[in-house]
Amino acid sequence: METDAHMMSQQYAQAPQPTQIQHPPAPQPTREMQQTSAPTSADACLSIVHSLMCHRQGWESEGFAKRAIESLVKKLKEKRDELDSLILAITTNGSHPSKCVTIQRTLDGRLQVAGRKGFPHVIYARIWRWPDLHKNELKHLKYCQYAFDLKCDSVCVNPYHYERVVSPGIDLSGLTLQSGTSTNGSGRIIGLRDEYTAGGGGMSPSPPGSSQVSSSNMDSDVSGNSPAVTVQHHLPPLYHQQNPATDVSQQSTVPQAAGKN
Repeated sequence: METDAHMMSQQYAQAPQPTQIQHPPAPQPTREMQQTSAPTSADACLSIVHSLMCHRQGWESEGFAKRAIESLVKKLKEKRDELDSLILAITTNGSHPSKCVTIQRTLDGRLQVAGRKGFPHVIYARIWRWPDLHKNELKHLKYCQYAFDLKCDSVCVNPYHYERVVSPGIDLSGLTLQSGTSTNGSGRIIGLRDEYTAGGGGMSPSPPGSSQVSSSNMDSDVSGNSPAVTVQHHLPPLYHQQNPATDVSQQSTVPQAAGKN
């Protein structure tokens, strides 16, 4: 019995022990691998639309944005180079140069999507770049060959071929506020009868045929060199300010002739 047990222990000691296999760590995705994950024009429309929807700004409703992107992708399926340019521009946020992405211009220049009409370059610029964009704030870049305002048969809707130009303020030089008023070159409002010419050391009214000129509620009395004329200027209600420090009141009158004894 002891001999058999001894032989079994020797056989177990001589048997090969299983070795532990160490697996190498899984490779981390590189930047190149992430970039190649973007779809191409050869992929299905559904895959392309899903990728482009991930880059929308979000102000437009999801349903409207999806309908607009689906319509654009279907129109570009026959122009794969332009579809690839769109995918490149959107997925890289315009960091790489891209070509024009064009669609056919309609008769009135507007595109209808989900029952809504709008200018096509404005629609897609709102979806992918500026959600609060106004239709008059877009200006095409110099290398865009089919910009909307170039009036070509095709319209470029690549949002990275346009820049946003915000108006600094309201220009009053071209406005007509009311009868009897106009604006000078600097935008200051003046009356048609209140234009003065420099003469000597002061200002002289032209012509001094009327004793008073009145056009609104705010009074500002100014008199010229002629001592017998009192001219009152009234600014339109748009600039109505009750500030006594800015009022100028200078009145000159001719003393009445003494009566006969």
